[in-house]
Amino acid sequence: MKFKLAIGTTFGLVFITSAIAHVPANWAWQQAPKVSGLSLTGIKGTLWQGSASRLVWQNKNLGQVSWGMSVGSLFTGKAAFDVSFGQGSDMQLQGSGTVGYSMAGPFAKKLLVSVPAANAMQYAKVPVPLTLTGNLDLTVRDYVYAAPYCKTLNATLAWVEGIASSPMGNINPGPVFADLSCQEGAIAAKAAQSSEDVSSDWQARLAKNNSYTLSGWFKPGATFPEQLSQQLKWLGEPDSKGQYKINYSGRL
Repeated sequence: MKFKLAIGTTFGLVFITSAIAHVPANWAWQQAPKVSGLSLTGIKGTLWQGSASRLVWQNKNLGQVSWGMSVGSLFTGKAAFDVSFGQGSDMQLQGSGTVGYSMAGPFAKKLLVSVPAANAMQYAKVPVPLTLTGNLDLTVRDYVYAAPYCKTLNATLAWVEGIASSPMGNINPGPVFADLSCQEGAIAAKAAQSSEDVSSDWQARLAKNNSYTLSGWFKPGATFPEQLSQQLKWLGEPDSKGQYKINYSGRL
């Protein structure tokens, strides 16, 4: 009896898995819970394997996306997909990793995303002319979505081999790494860097109401551009350690 039950259970699981995997992807997307700011168009294939010609997140075109289902995830109550995206992205963004949906909500794991720093700067409100070189590389180890930003976030944003250029001089910050986390639905970032040009330590927070704060300090180094040094007088006097304090707040 136990053998027959095992055979029946195995057959049933295989049948259900096969049926789910061959559901048309376009139909499945129409039935799926909607995530604010996320849309897919030009959907082809099935849940098992398919693609979409355009992925949009928060009004940003992330280009084409393709996926393959991780069948094993179904036995843990999740729908997980190995994805790659970015071709045709407005920001020249490239990414790959695992995304899906569980009882806790949409999630991502082992997700790697890279974008040219100069393209990302197009979406930043900077009060002075500033150009960045190099790439911004985001590594998402664990993420669970909850409106408007997150429920869980464990990630690192890296800017390596980059230069910040302005009419008053260029700054080489050296490797910059920011640890990202989710704090009661708000995104928090903490970063530090050090080079011969400048050293700094700062924290940032993006709240659920789209307000943000940025605080910390920076200290000019031995090779800090002279023209920029002359502008620092507008920030007041540095402290006893030669550090200039940073405190900004606003709303996106």
